[in-house]
Amino acid sequence: MSATVEFFDRTMMEAMALLAETRRYLIDRSESERKGMPIETGLAASMESMRLVARLTQVLAWLLTHRAVHAGEMNLIEATRPDRRLGGRELCLNTQGEDDPDMPEELRNLLARSLSLYRRIARLDEQAAQRAVEQLRKNELTYPGKGA
Repeated sequence: MSATVEFFDRTMMEAMALLAETRRYLIDRSESERKGMPIETGLAASMESMRLVARLTQVLAWLLTHRAVHAGEMNLIEATRPDRRLGGRELCLNTQGEDDPDMPEELRNLLARSLSLYRRIARLDEQAAQRAVEQLRKNELTYPGKGA
């Protein structure tokens, strides 16, 4: 198994485990914790829970797309189209919840871990986009006038 495939498998397992942990938290603890909070804090906790899910959804979509690239099912240029790149950066890179001492500790922990994962994937997304641009330039040099 190549290092790239191993990386995607490990990262996918990390993301899926974090998603399962998030699901357990949201089902088992989230609502009961919010009941004891002031309404503003409960609303903020709900918003941070949505941010958590958004991060994980974006990461998993990106990982599946790039796993398809490494499996030969899609090329890098297709995978780095704007609609296939890591999305939700403004929402997902916001760290408001991680820093809020009024948020439940478990939620803050999940937020911090999901942010770390999202940032790692954001760096990979930028690198992939740069490689795709380099491939396009190389193709233009190799096949001048193609498509004209």
